Amino acid sequence: MQARSISSIRRSELSQAAFEAVIRYGLRGTTLEKVGEIAGVSKGVVLHHFKDKSALLEAVFRRSNSLLNISLLRLYRHAESPYERFWAIAYANFSETIYNREVCQAWVSLLAEVPHNSMCQRVQAANNARIKSNLSHELRHFLVENRVSEVANLLGTLIDGIWVRAGLFAITPDCDKALDEFEFTTLYLVEASSEQQKYHKAAREKIKTIAKIALSPELFQPK
Repeated sequence: MQARSISSIRRSELSQAAFEAVIRYGLRGTTLEKVGEIAGVSKGVVLHHFKDKSALLEAVFRRSNSLLNISLLRLYRHAESPYERFWAIAYANFSETIYNREVCQAWVSLLAEVPHNSMCQRVQAANNARIKSNLSHELRHFLVENRVSEVANLLGTLIDGIWVRAGLFAITPDCDKALDEFEFTTLYLVEASSEQQKYHKAAREKIKTIAKIALSPELFQPK
């Protein structure tokens, strides 16, 4: 049991090192040697835990997606209504801890690999399904049932699009602007009444305050 625990810790550390390597060097510049350098181990140790770069890449995908999930769970703890849970989903995707220039550029680099890597396809498909499910769960409080899936798909696509745009251009991503775009689109798609718009805006402000405390750079540290 102890050996497995140590191995699991080491894999987590190496996944984190690989994530940092992609941020620093891009996908093409990330090598097993550079991952080892960041982790403070030899290439042989990296190969012991990940048989090749493809396996390491899958771990990077899992690591990046887990950050979104960890962020969401932290915000959910303080969300007390469907509106607040909905905005927790938004802030989990666009907090400054995650939505920044380096991570966005690394994410675009990783996405380019998805069509060529079946393991990454599975990880990304699972992540997309989870986001859609989370959105759908809360959208049921604002929409008739037969529109929930369609709107969840559109908002999921919007999130992806904002991230890709931020990663493609050499500009600093603006979290507030991204959330403004998400809010504008949401209010339009759910045909929010004046009263509902007030609830959405109040929920956004509450989650924004919580996110400043609950979501910190230490999220990136391996557990």
